[in-house]
Amino acid sequence: MTDSGTRGDASWPPSLAMAVGEMWWNVFASKACLFLRALGSVMVLIVLSLIGLTYYTTVVLVYGPLAASAEPDSYEGRFATCVLVVYHVLILMVLWSYFACVLTEPGRVPDGWTPPAEDEEEAGHKSNSEKLRRFCRKCAAWKPERCHHCSVCGRCVLKMDHHCVWVANCVGAYNYKFFLLFLVYTFVATVFDAVVLLSNFVDFFKDLRAGDAGGGGQNPDGSERGPLDGIGGTESGSTQTHNAGEVACVFVTFVLDVAFAASLLGFIIMHANLNLSNMTTIEMYEKKKTLPWRYNQGHHKNFKEVFGVSWVWWLIPAHGADHLRRLLDSSRASGGTYPDMELDGLDPSDVPSMAGDSPRGLNGGTCGPCG
Repeated sequence: MTDSGTRGDASWPPSLAMAVGEMWWNVFASKACLFLRALGSVMVLIVLSLIGLTYYTTVVLVYGPLAASAEPDSYEGRFATCVLVVYHVLILMVLWSYFACVLTEPGRVPDGWTPPAEDEEEAGHKSNSEKLRRFCRKCAAWKPERCHHCSVCGRCVLKMDHHCVWVANCVGAYNYKFFLLFLVYTFVATVFDAVVLLSNFVDFFKDLRAGDAGGGGQNPDGSERGPLDGIGGTESGSTQTHNAGEVACVFVTFVLDVAFAASLLGFIIMHANLNLSNMTTIEMYEKKKTLPWRYNQGHHKNFKEVFGVSWVWWLIPAHGADHLRRLLDSSRASGGTYPDMELDGLDPSDVPSMAGDSPRGLNGGTCGPCG
């Protein structure tokens, strides 16, 4: 009697066993992708909640009451007003760049895109992302070089950098600039918020130490001064009332500001190097990437490929019409074509744009809609 009923895989052919293994892996991978897709919506709510916490602490608890109660011409009043103005500008830019990254199409491959011919021997010395003719079996369509299939989004993305659960979207050719601006503005905002809350954070521990030593002093109403006094609170006559929840908001907000600023600094440095090298995160981790990097056109042109030629658009989470056309044109760097190229103002017979160059139009210069 055999145990084939319980261990039938022992007699299976190697190809069948491999197929079953791949099937179970695909099931696991699909479940993981569904989880990441659902997690993205949760992460968006978490990001908005963190922004709401910093806004409540900085504006509602600390500097809003200070600006309202201080004399208009006093130093405290002017300082509080300045903090509120700068903070609101930074939060506006953080939210703008964040939702631009979340809602922008990262890089859809044009319908009917067809790659050019390629020498098979030459293609054998290139990494997969550099080959001119690559076919995506999941999308059942050709994909340009530097284009990758995202299993979470279920489609191919032009110049895909990575799928980010924090923005519930892929980061690709069209929203990479918004992602970088989100990192930078969030870093500046957290550093600024930590600096303006530092005195309140330090005062808490001073009062806590003084209270433990029995030398906390007295409040205006004659009561013993404790560690919760002096941070946040509401006025009632000449006496300020405080609660642990308000102090906890200041404490948690400051700690989160410092933690996020420290972690974001590393991401900013990494992506700054990638941007100036015209390289994506996926390409950075590819084992067979060629050196020198064929897409590196110099720091200046590499920067302009992502942020645009005009400096007016560099700090704004938006693309000008000319830059949108340039991104679309540079994504066909292999020279591929698609049926609607002329409708997009691109000449199928012309060479594609490279990093920082102006997009080629049907009339030679810039394309009609961009001009």
